[in-house]
Amino acid sequence: MKVKKYTAASMREALEKMKRDLGTGAVILGSRKISRGGLLDFLGKEMFEVTATTEDNVLVTSAATRGSAASASAAGSRVSYTVGDSGAVATTEKESFGQVLSRHAPPPAVSKPSAGVKVRSSAGASNVRVLQQELKDLRSVVGEMAEQMRYQRMPALPPVLREVYKKLVDIELEEKTAGDLIQKIYARFGEKEYNDMERVEKYLIEEITGMIPVAAPPGLAGKEPLVVLFAGPSGVGKTTCLAKLATNKRFFGECKVAMVTADTYRVAATQQLGTFSEIADIPLEIAHSPRDITRAVKRHQDKDVILVDTPGGSQFNDKMLSELKDFITAAAPDEVHLVLSINAKPSDMQHTIRRFKAGKNMRLLLTKFDETLTFGSVVGVVRDAGIPVSYLTFGQEVPEDIEPANAGKIAKLVAGNVF
Repeated sequence: MKVKKYTAASMREALEKMKRDLGTGAVILGSRKISRGGLLDFLGKEMFEVTATTEDNVLVTSAATRGSAASASAAGSRVSYTVGDSGAVATTEKESFGQVLSRHAPPPAVSKPSAGVKVRSSAGASNVRVLQQELKDLRSVVGEMAEQMRYQRMPALPPVLREVYKKLVDIELEEKTAGDLIQKIYARFGEKEYNDMERVEKYLIEEITGMIPVAAPPGLAGKEPLVVLFAGPSGVGKTTCLAKLATNKRFFGECKVAMVTADTYRVAATQQLGTFSEIADIPLEIAHSPRDITRAVKRHQDKDVILVDTPGGSQFNDKMLSELKDFITAAAPDEVHLVLSINAKPSDMQHTIRRFKAGKNMRLLLTKFDETLTFGSVVGVVRDAGIPVSYLTFGQEVPEDIEPANAGKIAKLVAGNVF
């Protein structure tokens, strides 16, 4: 029996190798994806393996097989050979769904029933039950295949770590990041230790905390005011964040604060800040152009902090992004806080960061922690951006629902989704 395996980076390459070796009459016995390289094949390179033989070897006679394979061959069935731990193993090819229907179809009626009389065959009802069971089995197989495809990069792990890996991926932590974390646990701890979920949770929190950079508190430089500008897409809460920081004594204490808004496209934005300005007795300037921002900043040189709001818009709006750059240049801010809602898709957040990124003094201000069920996506987005996180918000209350960024708290939220 001539059975050979062909491995390549793609299925097409593997098939071409097979044809060159066995010819166009080659018969594929099986194919699968395999992983090559990496510790215990963790996150190794994905390859394709094809097992094949020649057509002459596929049809076997009853003299060449044993047991059930012999009877199948005598009936003209095709027998496939696969290679196991003990050598070649013969297995009969499964019937197609059409063959199953044909095999279980009720026999033709022998006699015609009387007019108007319906006859239900007990054999027909039995056949229906058989078909229902086979459909149930088929659904089970399809479900298992879907599960394997969903976690196709999942490394070979002990069951307890496999479950942790799946939960990390389910909360939108990147597969590679989840695999790296689980690999570290598997390499560091013994079986008794990694079965201790409290130990695993504590270790995950420590590792995830290290992935999230956090910005240091802003420093007030002498007599010059600290200029802080807020940018980002529409609807993420820029204006509310500005108002929270301006009115919360926790952040700027007894500092003298002024507000400037260039978000004149939304009437609600200027009205909202106007209301806060009156209640908190904080001066507000409305800027219609970059020149207005420059003038407003100069007028408030006696203040300790100047908070600047900018228009929001889509990251695909090139005109808006160009105007934003002009506003940033005019304000010459000490810090630019890019405001992002964490309930956005990770890919959208990453794209927004690339489009809004401006200068080395950027911070990420993450909002709406109260409006999502999972927190895994935040880890990869922040880590890949390489921009420190400044503040977190978790509600609409002003000035309460905001706090300085804390990597450990984010890590605990992620772990809380898993354990």
